[in-house]
Amino acid sequence: MDKLLALLSGRNGSHRIEDLLLLLLRLAIGGAMLTHGVGKLMNFSELAPTFIDPFGIGSAPSLVLAMLAEVLGSIALMLGILTRISALVLLFTMGTAAYAVGMLKGWADAELAFIYSLVYLTLMIQGGGRIGLEHLWLSKRRKAKALAKE
Repeated sequence: MDKLLALLSGRNGSHRIEDLLLLLLRLAIGGAMLTHGVGKLMNFSELAPTFIDPFGIGSAPSLVLAMLAEVLGSIALMLGILTRISALVLLFTMGTAAYAVGMLKGWADAELAFIYSLVYLTLMIQGGGRIGLEHLWLSKRRKAKALAKE
């Protein structure tokens, strides 16, 4: 009975499962956001004149910043490169979108950006797990340092 309660209420105890779930989360959220960024890229000339300008830098520059964050940040997340930094940039982008769109159009239109923000906050705090290029690179670096000390 204790094992059942621990299974239902506690952590799963397996780093492999956590790492796999973080990979799946990174791939899903990164792929979904990448489609938004590519959509902005493909429709840049149509979107640029009317894109939301929350910082007063102009609609086109705001669109470029959002597009870069969504495309480059999503690719980095999916590959597991600089996961926390990428998640922070995307959190800022989606948090800004949720606030700006929410102020203009209401909660229903800002809801998706808010949900994205929560996922990016989770990845920023938790990190991307051990399945990614960042972890691979850091592991190789640690091994090289350990060999150099011997």
